[in-house]
Amino acid sequence: MRTEMEPLQDTEEPGDTRIIPTAIVENLLVELAVELGRMNMRIRDVKSLRQGEVISLQRPVGDPLDIRINGRIVAKGEVVATENRQYGIRITEIVTRESGSGSA
Repeated sequence: MRTEMEPLQDTEEPGDTRIIPTAIVENLLVELAVELGRMNMRIRDVKSLRQGEVISLQRPVGDPLDIRINGRIVAKGEVVATENRQYGIRITEIVTRESGSGSA
């Protein structure tokens, strides 16, 4: 997928536009996280967890998973099996800023 980026504006000098080469941006490291769900627990409840216990997440089975880059939702996906008995994520939707779902 190819992405076109708008030139960055220096907020201190509104008329000064700086262009960052795409090659520089493409080499930046970001944190990619796939979120199954979230829940709140008291510390005492976390301390009492034992092996084999199930933590019920606040998300129905089959719901799309959130794919986040640096904490911001950028896509939705689903779990798939890959070669060698591993898991992967199939991207089912790209979340755009306009959709309103992209906030952290």
